[in-house]
Amino acid sequence: MPKDWTPSNHQKEGPISRSYELVHQEMERLQNQLECPDEFIYDFLEAIRDHYSPTSCFARIRQNKNQNI
Repeated sequence: MPKDWTPSNHQKEGPISRSYELVHQEMERLQNQLECPDEFIYDFLEAIRDHYSPTSCFARIRQNKNQNI
C-alpha cells in the first residue's frame, strides 16, 4: 500500500463512515455492558490502534503477505 494513500470522498462517505459508526456503537454497547469509564474504552481503542502501527509485528506480517502476493 502506498505511503501517500488517502481515501476518496466516496470511500469516506461509504465504508469509512459506516465503520466509524459501527465501532462507535460497539464501544457504547461495551461501555454500557461493563459499566466501565471512558478511560477503559480509550485504552481499549489504543490497544487496537497499536495493532495497526506501522512498526508493529502485525504490520510487518501484513507487509510481507502483500509483497508475496
